[in-house]
Amino acid sequence: MKWYPVELHTHTEHSDGDFTPTQLVQAAKARGFAGVALTDHNTKSGTTEFNAAIEKSGLTGVHGIEWTTYWGHMLVLGEYTYTDWRGVTPDMIDEAIKRIHDHCGLVGIAHPFALSNPVNTGYHWEFQIADWQAVDFLEVWSRDNAPCKVQSLRAIELWEQLLNRGCHITATSGRDWHREDTRSYAHTYVGIEDVLNEQNVLQAIRDSRICLAAGPLLTMQAQTAQGPIYPGQQTEAGNVTLKLCMDDQTMPHDWDRTAIIPEKIVLVQNGEVIETLPVCAEQTVTVRTQKGWLRADLIGRYFGREEQRIALTNPIWTA
Repeated sequence: MKWYPVELHTHTEHSDGDFTPTQLVQAAKARGFAGVALTDHNTKSGTTEFNAAIEKSGLTGVHGIEWTTYWGHMLVLGEYTYTDWRGVTPDMIDEAIKRIHDHCGLVGIAHPFALSNPVNTGYHWEFQIADWQAVDFLEVWSRDNAPCKVQSLRAIELWEQLLNRGCHITATSGRDWHREDTRSYAHTYVGIEDVLNEQNVLQAIRDSRICLAAGPLLTMQAQTAQGPIYPGQQTEAGNVTLKLCMDDQTMPHDWDRTAIIPEKIVLVQNGEVIETLPVCAEQTVTVRTQKGWLRADLIGRYFGREEQRIALTNPIWTA
């Protein structure tokens, strides 16, 4: 399994960003991303230029749009047709999600707890979802300095509540990239065993083969007689042997390494910490698990703030 950094939430001058689609792709390549999605607000008008820039760059492009409404923003990835966002009221969102899925698209909730009225109308998620299992991903980290934000803590709390209900929803991070700046952002890493392309990126999101990092990358796999089990997959509850790897070489060159200091790894089962481990490049540990889900968090100091979650995996499911 190889882990690739991709950015899934961006904007250009075709909505409210400063980039041209070409400049966005160039900036993504300069930042070390292996792939980038184009998700302008309520338009796909930048697609032609984006496609041309992707072809020249060698990066993987993901086609998308950000539904921008009075009741929330929703990222739609991989839908090559168009599901109209206009006229969709809060109680109609499940039907709209079904239409997007019928078109082979993925849906994700963007910055669900961002400030809304009167600062930014529609930023806060207020659609009334009946079937949360239909949501493919949830942006638990958004924009700069995401680990420290109250909005992030609320989003992770919501995600854990949904996981406890048995909803297999993938956690992602979104830069919500509008222009170049020097602030610190988290990255989304997709786990790919085959070639890196748009369909495999989308499948990794569907399958929850995703790790998030605002510093070193932390990955986790369960070791079984049948082979490795990765985030999003399922293994038997009981004694589970985990292999944990931390790679600080994945940190972008422009990040301040002295400001992001890993201090411990915690294993979280069904929302509760069940094990605390030292930080090292690679380690194997056997833990006793119950039915539910299990993930790993990297905890440390983040720009002077202690006990911050600076990386996390999506969960392995135990049955």
